[in-house]
Amino acid sequence: MTEETSNPNYISIEDEKLYNDLIQSKDLTLIHFFTPWSEQCKQMCGAIEEMIKLNEYKNVKFAKIQAEDFPKISIKDNVTAVPTIIFYKNGRIVDRVDGANTSAMVEITDKHLSQVSSPTKTKSPEALEDRLKRLINQAPCMLFMKGDPTTPRCGFSRTIVALLDSCNADYQTFDILQDNAVREGLKKFSDWPTYPQVYINGELIGGLDILKEMNESDTLKEMLPQKPGVEER
Repeated sequence: MTEETSNPNYISIEDEKLYNDLIQSKDLTLIHFFTPWSEQCKQMCGAIEEMIKLNEYKNVKFAKIQAEDFPKISIKDNVTAVPTIIFYKNGRIVDRVDGANTSAMVEITDKHLSQVSSPTKTKSPEALEDRLKRLINQAPCMLFMKGDPTTPRCGFSRTIVALLDSCNADYQTFDILQDNAVREGLKKFSDWPTYPQVYINGELIGGLDILKEMNESDTLKEMLPQKPGVEER
């Protein structure tokens, strides 16, 4: 049986027919391959339910499917671990997120919506501010950087990733090079003109120099959320 969801707009897939109907939609369809025992899957479920509450995602279909109950579908879509988020449109896969990366899920959803949305969406300061707040609060620790932790695109970003990793920090990232509206808008919103920028629990901590000072004074690690231990199935 699939896990209960508190939001009726977050569809639980319980048969292959419903899965096939959903992925054939002309609208963007996000399907979360999950298992009920995984804490990371629960994290993604919570993030999806928050997205569903937002008006800007009203044209996106959200669903979840218990991967182990539908092995044929999981194999077909190359799902080898959970959580996995797969984006479908008109019967084909258009994008995916492997692992518990809520910021990537939001970023990819926004990317696909921007390709079909009206020009007023990007021109509205209110819409941009709402999006910035959502990104900032996407995880307890958010790093806005150039590139990603695997391939940083500047020395400052590379150094701050190494610093956070040395503290065993549990953080998520947003690549500001992929979105000019976020890159320029966050500078004004944060009143901080450079990158990288680190937010903890929705509050701006600062950039590389600030984090270095905090690390030297042994106050950084106690502020950062820590990566959990390896879960046993």
